[in-house]
Amino acid sequence: MTQLQPVFAAGGVPGQLVWLAEVESTFNPRARSPAGARGLFQLMPATARELGLSTTLPDERTDPQKSAQAAAKMLRGLHARFGDWPLALAAYNAGPGRVQRTLTQHRAKSFAEIAHVLPLETRLYVPKVLAVLRVRSGLVLAGPGKS
Repeated sequence: MTQLQPVFAAGGVPGQLVWLAEVESTFNPRARSPAGARGLFQLMPATARELGLSTTLPDERTDPQKSAQAAAKMLRGLHARFGDWPLALAAYNAGPGRVQRTLTQHRAKSFAEIAHVLPLETRLYVPKVLAVLRVRSGLVLAGPGKS
């Protein structure tokens, strides 16, 4: 995974975020979810196409370099939108629309304030990613106002 860290850094996000692939796919570039996500970073077909990847043969979601570039681009955009890494990770998992609606409905500003109403998978996903980042690279992604 360390060979993909420069891809993330070049994409404007902390290089250590490549460890997200451990949670998403256990580092299997050919991983598939029942919902249709594929690759190291488990990109859904529509999201992958929005990020410039082909989902027909060859499916570029299974290309580690291209999927890392797409995941970094997506994470950069989510962090810019939400201004907070835990919220960006929640949006990566549950979708930005769902996270935004939940923040608005609950007049909240942080993942901690909305975690209890997000899907269980997302409630578990964010702390799992943060723990993997801490263990694998010592990276602590700051909360609100600390980018």
